[in-house]
Amino acid sequence: MRHLIAIALLAATSAQAADLSLSGQAINHNDKIVIDFQVAAGSTVSLWTDSWQSGLNFDPQLFLASGGAIVNADDDGGSFINAGAGDFDAGLQFTAAAAGSYRLVLNAASNDALGTTLGDGFAYDAEAPIALASWDQPSYDLNANDQKGGFWRLHLSGVEQAAVVPEPDRYAMLAAGLMSIALVVRRRQRKQ
Repeated sequence: MRHLIAIALLAATSAQAADLSLSGQAINHNDKIVIDFQVAAGSTVSLWTDSWQSGLNFDPQLFLASGGAIVNADDDGGSFINAGAGDFDAGLQFTAAAAGSYRLVLNAASNDALGTTLGDGFAYDAEAPIALASWDQPSYDLNANDQKGGFWRLHLSGVEQAAVVPEPDRYAMLAAGLMSIALVVRRRQRKQ
């Protein structure tokens, strides 16, 4: 099971574009952080990570999708978008032709998309999860012992609102918990 803890989530009103930051902790090499956001027509949108932190965390990459189709992707372009990003951070910029919703996938570099849609999956999807603390990411530097953390942070500029999308297995756990509570309540009602 993949684990993801969203540490910070700031939402703006839909009346005006805002600058938001989201962060959390990836645990395994094939974790995918999925973020949905909305933009207004004509908005200039900048998305960048500052997860690299001098090699203490993993090397992120970004995939931007609209209507399920991947429309842009980046690995290592974050410092071109924002000076606060490291050399291995990812970043994307675009101007929205129309108001709409987008989905962004943030994951570890080399977990490349297998096609042109998010539904096609990613290279590491079929692999058993490997803890980031034990995994040697392809850009890993053995001499520096880098890329062994899972902290991620994403900055979004020019968006209306954004939210981290929970993974499907979290919904399954929630449903199982609610069913268990319902069974306990039902048994107690029968005993009365």
